[in-house]
Amino acid sequence: MAVNLDIDIDLGTKYLTNISAYFLGAIFASDEFVIKDGRKFWVAPVRHNKNMVSNIDIEQHYNNIRTLARDINKTTIMAELINSNGLNTGKFTSRMVGFGTFFESSINLQLEDLIESVRAALFSSTKLIQQCFLIGMFDGRGYFDINSENAKVRYVAIDCANPNLGNFLCEVISNYGMEYNYNESRERKEGGRPRKNQVRIKGAEKFQENIGFISSQKINQVYNLYDKNLYEIRNVDDILIGLKQIRRK
Repeated sequence: MAVNLDIDIDLGTKYLTNISAYFLGAIFASDEFVIKDGRKFWVAPVRHNKNMVSNIDIEQHYNNIRTLARDINKTTIMAELINSNGLNTGKFTSRMVGFGTFFESSINLQLEDLIESVRAALFSSTKLIQQCFLIGMFDGRGYFDINSENAKVRYVAIDCANPNLGNFLCEVISNYGMEYNYNESRERKEGGRPRKNQVRIKGAEKFQENIGFISSQKINQVYNLYDKNLYEIRNVDDILIGLKQIRRK
């Protein structure tokens, strides 16, 4: 039975389902909102450097997320329309491509206000619901830390500037049974802009083999490091439409 989640963000349902958990994970991981005409909208964003993703990958990802959003009566908008409609959070820049799904809340809400309620509902839910929350966390903005010497994925990571949210997301990862660290901002040895706060999952193989991505670009990026004689990409549409995992043949 789905667990009730009564929070002040309109997720299209008062229950934690696969779909609402996915979008809630994306919202908490990004912590982005925009105010337009006196109304506040939280964004579940998908963004890629335009040089790192194909138009086909973006289109497939958009179509899958739009389908999920329509199931809960929400709207997914491509970056160009986000900008032209005054819905840009400031992070849909000219060098990025992608889209966002928008969820209205009360004007004064901050995500920290929801941590206790979301924690209680999520940790009372099934492992499948928690998996969908984790997929949402990393699907739109996650990236891989790859060891260039041995071509192994060390971490799957997301930038998460807010330490209160970062620590909560680490709790979610730990409760699911995976190792993590919260890597706080620090100066780069090579100089330049400081690294951002990062939530990282160790042993990324477990993530792509048991959690997965809807993003074709992300699953293919890491699949290229696998022995394709032993592993394959499997579609897991019964969990979330478009979800893909890497599994042994």
